[in-house]
Amino acid sequence: TAVARDVPVYIDAVGKIVAREVVSIQPQVSGRITKIHFVDGANLKVGDLLFTIDPRPYQAQLNQAEANLAQALAAADLAKVNFTRVENVNDPRAVSRQDYDTKKNAVATAEATIQQNRAAVETARLNLEYCTIRSPINGRAGQRTVDVGNVVSANNGSLLVIQRLDPVYADFTVTESDLGAVQRNMTNRTLAVEVSLPNDDGPAREGKLTFLDNAVQDGTGTVKLRATLNNPDRRFWPGRFAKVRLILNTRRDAVLIPA
Repeated sequence: TAVARDVPVYIDAVGKIVAREVVSIQPQVSGRITKIHFVDGANLKVGDLLFTIDPRPYQAQLNQAEANLAQALAAADLAKVNFTRVENVNDPRAVSRQDYDTKKNAVATAEATIQQNRAAVETARLNLEYCTIRSPINGRAGQRTVDVGNVVSANNGSLLVIQRLDPVYADFTVTESDLGAVQRNMTNRTLAVEVSLPNDDGPAREGKLTFLDNAVQDGTGTVKLRATLNNPDRRFWPGRFAKVRLILNTRRDAVLIPA
């Protein structure tokens, strides 16, 4: 029996689930780990405390920088007072030009020293803040690579990898012969993508095509595509292979007969 029904036109492909955001946590200052504030595999939010590096050396550096700034401010005040004295002399013959220029230069030098010391204070304060490492994204923690007591070096080695699991990406490829059909159908609308897992009886989850690469890959003759889909139940895990169906269009009232 022939029937009339709306039929989707699609391309089937094999894809791979990829986390939307992957962050490798690295220390920005050197020191000893004094506290770990999470457990491996924990769900993290932006700003959650992860690691504490011994802050005492950096607190001392900040105190020293603030003391140097206070000393520079005092020296600048004295330089301004001395310059004001020679500047306000009524008889220009009472002050030599060299003495006038020396005291004026002392004021400029003192101002420059203040700026230098203020920069040192900001650097020391920033280093002190780096002793507290927080999560930059919402995601799931992996396995940490250090324990309390380990000494870490600035910008050297990863302490932890955090991956955002909702939403996730499904990366897949299509052949260059199908590229024209994809381009034609995506000009006026966003294409739907259905993603399912092998050996999973659950229904396919619908997402949207959000990326088409700008070149066909040499050697394979394929082009990379990416779909974005919601994953609130963590059903789709980064690294898993998935079955991807890219819906190009829908034929309305197509005539169908049994195969």
